[in-house]
Amino acid sequence: MESRDYQNSNHSETLSKSIDKGNLWQSMAACKCPICTKGYMFKSKATDLSRFNELKEACPNCGFKFMPEPGFYQISMFLTYAFGVALFVVFGFLTYFIFSNPPLWVYYLMIFVPAIVTVPWSLRYSKVIMLYIFTWRK
Repeated sequence: MESRDYQNSNHSETLSKSIDKGNLWQSMAACKCPICTKGYMFKSKATDLSRFNELKEACPNCGFKFMPEPGFYQISMFLTYAFGVALFVVFGFLTYFIFSNPPLWVYYLMIFVPAIVTVPWSLRYSKVIMLYIFTWRK
C-alpha cells in the first residue's frame, strides 16, 4: 500500500472526518492510528521489554506516517514525567494511609516498584496522546 503523508496534503476532510468520542477513546487505549483508528502504532506489545517503545513507520491500514517530523515525540517526555509524578503522589498517600506512616524503606518499595513496572505504558501512552492531540481533528 502506498504511504500517504496526511500532514502535508490538502486533504483536510480526511483529518476532519467524524469519529465518535467512544471510538476515539477506545482507539487511544488500544494505541491505534488517529486517522483511521484501525492500524496499530507500535511494532510490539508493551510487555515486550526490548521493543515496547518502537513505532511503526506508517499505519498499515491508511498509510499515515507516525513520525510527523524529527523530534516530534521529545515533548512527550513531559507527559511521561506528569504520569510519574501522579503515580508517586498516589502511591505515596496510599502507603501513608494504609500502613499509617511506615518506615522510609516501605515508601521506597511501594512507590518505586509500581513506577518501574508502569514505564512501558507511560512512555507508549504519552506518544499516543501527543499524536492524537496534534493530528486528530473534531
